[in-house]
Amino acid sequence: MDTTFVLVDIETNGGSGDRGRVIEVAALKVANGEIVDRYQTLVNPGSTIPRWITKLTGIRSEQLVDAPFFDEIAHQLYTFLEDSIFVAHNVLFDYSFLKREFQASGYTFTPKLFCTVKMSRALFPEHKGHSLQKIIDRHSLAPAARHRAYDDAMAMFEYMKIAIETKGRDAFERNLALQLKTKSLPPNVDENSILNLPATPGVYIFEDDAGSPLYVGKSVNIRSRVRSHFTNATTIAKEMRMSLQSHNVTYIQTETEIEALLLESAKVKELQPIFNKKLRRKKTQHILLKSIDSTGYLTFTVESADLSQYSDLNDVYGVFTSKNQAKAKLEEIARTYQLCPKLLGLERTKGSCFRRQLGLCRGACDGDEGPDSYNTRIELALERTKLEAWPYKGAVSMPISSSRHLRLDQWIPQQIYDQTTDSFTQLDNNFDVDTYKIIRSFIRTHRPLIRHA
Repeated sequence: MDTTFVLVDIETNGGSGDRGRVIEVAALKVANGEIVDRYQTLVNPGSTIPRWITKLTGIRSEQLVDAPFFDEIAHQLYTFLEDSIFVAHNVLFDYSFLKREFQASGYTFTPKLFCTVKMSRALFPEHKGHSLQKIIDRHSLAPAARHRAYDDAMAMFEYMKIAIETKGRDAFERNLALQLKTKSLPPNVDENSILNLPATPGVYIFEDDAGSPLYVGKSVNIRSRVRSHFTNATTIAKEMRMSLQSHNVTYIQTETEIEALLLESAKVKELQPIFNKKLRRKKTQHILLKSIDSTGYLTFTVESADLSQYSDLNDVYGVFTSKNQAKAKLEEIARTYQLCPKLLGLERTKGSCFRRQLGLCRGACDGDEGPDSYNTRIELALERTKLEAWPYKGAVSMPISSSRHLRLDQWIPQQIYDQTTDSFTQLDNNFDVDTYKIIRSFIRTHRPLIRHA
């Protein structure tokens, strides 16, 4: 073949994200089916490596003391790799580490990618496992040392030759062409299934090898959003973990974004996928609650509450995932608007607050700023976080598709009516701040479509 490949394997310190470091790298340059050049080195990660990494690879921390740091090998390795197709077993993993290391050294590394796991799944579908160890056992390969970069790269080279010899060059080249078209996809997901995802609104579900849900998401363009997860896998550790565990993506199409949002919320609560931590919300949330003290000044407290039990949201000036997040917001507005931390519940003291003594509070705590002026400023400061009052008397119905209507009250979805089947779907009746924002936006722009239920 005319194409030049570089078969790469790395060993790492076991970290992920910014903490992940390469401790060994090997690369075999292959042209016309033969190895024409080799590169191999240990790399000093700048710290000791865990015992379990030493047990796995045999590499000890003391061996890395005199090894070069990555920025010292960056130019030589970059030159070795450039203008070739980057090949690895689970290529997104190796590429993500090297991309980050190169970036820290001032290089932009964006090669064409080819994954031997994907190749194995495509050319040997009769086999169930496609890890490098299973491939080694299946084809009686004999690397001198497992989990060492050079020997694992050599095992990949031998396996690629076996694949071409047994399945034919045409099959290999077809898989190569498909992979170059879908380079960001993870190793265990069928490329064609991703290419065939609809470019329409809806909900998508990532599943593991047993069909269990890993993640539920929604988008106005399912195909584009799913692919963006895989593209981000080379830079975001969470996306990488999810991508490597994903074996399938299922989806449910909807007509509109708001219908997709409601379905996403329901599916997350139903399926409890492990990567949806933010959306697996508890009923109780931390809210910023307004009151007026005896002298007429607005004061605020952070309370834990179930907003689905509130009949009037006028006094709720913010919904937060934690108490610390709510307090951080109060600190922010206190600094920005020179508000009194004492009246905001951030400081307990008699007399003037501490910031008044520094000239950072305009004096509401000692009466120098009157309640009218102070209250106007704090209302302005919290205008964006304050919950909007429910604009209707009682429940209303709003269309979320051509045949489905949502009944809701106080921003809380209650049930969906489907005209085509004349049936109702009961919802969980919980207040959700993201759902609130979507519904609020919809009502503002589609008010004539809203009907009293």
